[in-house]
Amino acid sequence: MRKTNVFGRKVHRAKLLYLVFFVFVAVIALNYTIIQIQTSQLEELQQQEIILQDQIDNLLETSQLETYHEVSQIIQYLPNTYNQLGIINEIGFVRNLSGLALATNFSLNFDESTDSPFEEDLVSTVTFTKITLSMTIDNPTLIFDFIDNLLAQDRIYYIDALEVTYTTDDKAMIQMTIYTFYNDVLIS
Repeated sequence: MRKTNVFGRKVHRAKLLYLVFFVFVAVIALNYTIIQIQTSQLEELQQQEIILQDQIDNLLETSQLETYHEVSQIIQYLPNTYNQLGIINEIGFVRNLSGLALATNFSLNFDESTDSPFEEDLVSTVTFTKITLSMTIDNPTLIFDFIDNLLAQDRIYYIDALEVTYTTDDKAMIQMTIYTFYNDVLIS
């Protein structure tokens, strides 16, 4: 091998060896650092996963059993008169209970002579009332509290449709179609 380059200078092979060694050490150190960072992030994510799984398990353990009945089984528990003011008061109570008292553009529309929302034919004395509810709210997650509180009332409600439209100013426009029923019979 030549000991001088084309310009007559002495070729030092040791400098190249030092450079290769330095790059090799830097790559190993960088690899070790990356592995440590990823390991710590993985451990943090595993802890978060355990916490979330515990929360899910707690929710599943404490969830209430819901029982579904045939309409023929509950027909005797339906009110036998239509009371629009009572429904307005009950929905207003549920609205306030759910934290939606400050909802804007709140409106309720009633259709007392509507068809059944069900495919199954019911007794001819059961009368349906369609309620269309609309409002604009700041926190769209409160609508779930509204639904839970509405379904917890003594009056039977059937939620047929729920539409949530998000606006550009971080609000949500809610449109709900709710049905309630009464058994139009005279009790003597």
